[in-house]
Amino acid sequence: MGFIIGVLFVWLFPSGVEVIERVRTEVVERFKVLVGGTATLEYPKPVTPPPPGMAWVKALTTGYCACEICCPGTSDNKTSVNRDVREHPFGIASDPKLVKPWTALDIPGYGHAIVDDTGGAMRQAGKAGIVHFDLRFHDHQTARTWGRRWIWIAVPADAPAAKLPEPETGKKKK
Repeated sequence: MGFIIGVLFVWLFPSGVEVIERVRTEVVERFKVLVGGTATLEYPKPVTPPPPGMAWVKALTTGYCACEICCPGTSDNKTSVNRDVREHPFGIASDPKLVKPWTALDIPGYGHAIVDDTGGAMRQAGKAGIVHFDLRFHDHQTARTWGRRWIWIAVPADAPAAKLPEPETGKKKK
């Protein structure tokens, strides 16, 4: 019965197939984000002003953990500021030229954490004018589930990151 209804739908509403395909594609892309796929999620800019002394920055966020897959060759469990990740499983890696180490940030969907690490990807993004925060998680699957997200984050207004122009993220404005 379902097949017959589907055939009738396609015959009566040929443009409906395009609509169904667009909806299916959107659902698949959102699902990829949820399960740690390659899709990138982008959050809207907050409508409220940032807290006093802070500025909104559009930042690329990714997830990592202290495992051998995420951090090959670094078996000492220490961050770049010598924090032990076993005692501090949550933290933020950033380009130290854009956001200074020991800066406390509130990341929507992640929580309050301190910039205590860095990495090559963050420094390369910084050279390209992109603020990239790599968020540390306690396990690999949770880090992968985070995926890639463009998020508006309040950073200190005097940080070099606050003075960068908004990056082009590839998302089309409607």
